[in-house]
Amino acid sequence: MPENAPLLAAVLLVALGLTVAPQAGWSQAEASEKGFRLASGNEAFELRLRADLYADARFFPGTNSLPGAERIFLRRARPRLQGRVFERFAFSLRSDFGIGGPEIDDAFLEARFAPELRLRMGRFKVPIGLENLQSTSGLTHVERGFPTALVPGRDVGVMLTGEIVEATVRYAVGVFNGAPGSTEPGADVDDAKEGAGRLFVTPFADADGPLRGLGVGLAGSIGSVTGTSATPSLTRPQTSGRQPFFRYASDTRADGQRWRVAPQARLFAGPVELLGEYTVASEDIRNGSAERSLTHRAWQVSAAVVLTGEDTREGSVVPQEPFGRSPGPGAVELGVRGHGVTLDNDTFPTFAPAAGAGEAVQAWGVTLSWYPNTIVRMMLGVERTTFDGADGTSDPEAENLLLARMQFAF
Repeated sequence: MPENAPLLAAVLLVALGLTVAPQAGWSQAEASEKGFRLASGNEAFELRLRADLYADARFFPGTNSLPGAERIFLRRARPRLQGRVFERFAFSLRSDFGIGGPEIDDAFLEARFAPELRLRMGRFKVPIGLENLQSTSGLTHVERGFPTALVPGRDVGVMLTGEIVEATVRYAVGVFNGAPGSTEPGADVDDAKEGAGRLFVTPFADADGPLRGLGVGLAGSIGSVTGTSATPSLTRPQTSGRQPFFRYASDTRADGQRWRVAPQARLFAGPVELLGEYTVASEDIRNGSAERSLTHRAWQVSAAVVLTGEDTREGSVVPQEPFGRSPGPGAVELGVRGHGVTLDNDTFPTFAPAAGAGEAVQAWGVTLSWYPNTIVRMMLGVERTTFDGADGTSDPEAENLLLARMQFAF
């Protein structure tokens, strides 16, 4: 695909919308924190333009980081075009021109038969990881934790989803091409597919009290994959500083079944947010005549409190006194977390060199966020990651990480 293909697609869709606008009777135009919106007088047709931009700075004080690891860069730069027809059909197209781009981030069509049943087809988030399914603009910490690295981020597939039992139960089930993990999206290397599903329950959503914002769920996937030397299709977790702590040996590739199980929970209670998830990922791999089924495990616990008293919610904090047209203080949030990942000890040394590699990794961090308003956010995070040496080797040097972000999203 040409490098400018995502941009050209977005331009063509906008041009199409402008071309048909007079014939369709567009009569409503507005701009808000939800983007720029163009709609017909009877609300039957709608186009919405949104975008988010993340400028990051990443440093490793007191750590011998890899060349080029310390940098100031555009983490994400994503224009998004959404459309709706007769409340029943919709599309979403988003490109990312940040680091590693340009690429198509989301591109899907959706048929909304009822709140209980929606059909989605295209490229979108796979319904497994709790933190992965959260919008990037609403994350407590600058980067997602280790459990996200063991689940696919986005993939191409078809999915049925909806809300049942008075909207207290959310379900999703789909079939996808099969991506190894969020840090290694890979490509469709064979004809095999992967099934994924998630059930998430908010049992006290209609009740008053501290448990109203409680949600618990279970997600998972199963499928098979045959990697190649060019695209091995292997799970490759990284630290929050986006640094690898082990490398597979050459010619190691996925070859057989791959499955994941991910129990998860979160709680919004006034100004407090709690999140916990645990992910187990197993995959059959091969290197020459050596074959093994490897099982990796990751966990995360996170807590946040809005120091200025605003309620937490799924999405983003809404300041009571925003800073913008009026000189309000905005909202301030403090988040802490611990997370880790343990690789199968059979990974080393047959499938990955043990020297300098970490087999068990633990990280602890603190993040301070300032929300001047609902569109702009500034973040400062520190995290320390320690490693247990693989296969009895000496422990690699700990990673000290300083992350800063200025975020604009509407």
